[in-house]
Amino acid sequence: MTKLIPMAFNEFQKYISFAVNEYAKEKIEDGTWQKGNALENAEQTYNRLLPNGLETSGNYFYSIYENANIIGYIWFGTDNENELNAFIFDFEIYDQHQNNGFGSKAIKLAENEAKKMGFSTIALHVFGSNERAIHVYQKSGYNITDIKMQKGL
Repeated sequence: MTKLIPMAFNEFQKYISFAVNEYAKEKIEDGTWQKGNALENAEQTYNRLLPNGLETSGNYFYSIYENANIIGYIWFGTDNENELNAFIFDFEIYDQHQNNGFGSKAIKLAENEAKKMGFSTIALHVFGSNERAIHVYQKSGYNITDIKMQKGL
């Protein structure tokens, strides 16, 4: 059975170390940032979003469990443009657990949590190159609201 459990401090420490590096890597791959300053940019972004780490108000971190095993994580919080909207800042099902429907289940669980907290909508960002995630989100009922495009010169 898939469930969300509030992330423990030690899990958050592992998560944040991985997430900062992964975010820098994704921004480099998508051509948004240069390799030389990507890690510093990612650290600044996370520090700005989470000045008090796991205890930052308006942010909710969950480990995703399937039975007794952690299979991923999800972080959502208050959208900085509208406090009635939740925003999924980060979400991952670990590679070895993908293609089993866990992503769709976890999204639904996060939506239920956000609704219980009083949010009226939930949104997210996905890198354009992440076709697998786009498929999962669209299958879960998410619609495109903005598209940012870029061309190399």
